[in-house]
Amino acid sequence: MQTNNRGMDPRIKDIIAASSSFVVFLLLLFIFPIIMQPGIGYLIAVVAFILVMSAAGYFTIEKIR
Repeated sequence: MQTNNRGMDPRIKDIIAASSSFVVFLLLLFIFPIIMQPGIGYLIAVVAFILVMSAAGYFTIEKIR
C-alpha cells in the first residue's frame, strides 16, 4: 500500500490562503483610511489585497510542483 506524504490537500491550502488574505484585507480596509486620506487608504488596501492573494497563489502553486 502506498501512502501520499505530500502534505496538506491543495484545496485546503487555497482556502486557508484566501481566508487569511481576506482577514488582512479587512484589517487594512479599516486601518489605512484612519492613518491617511480615505480614498488613498482604500486604494492601497485593495492593491495590498491583490498582492497578498497573488503571492499566496504563486507559493501554493510552486509547492505543488
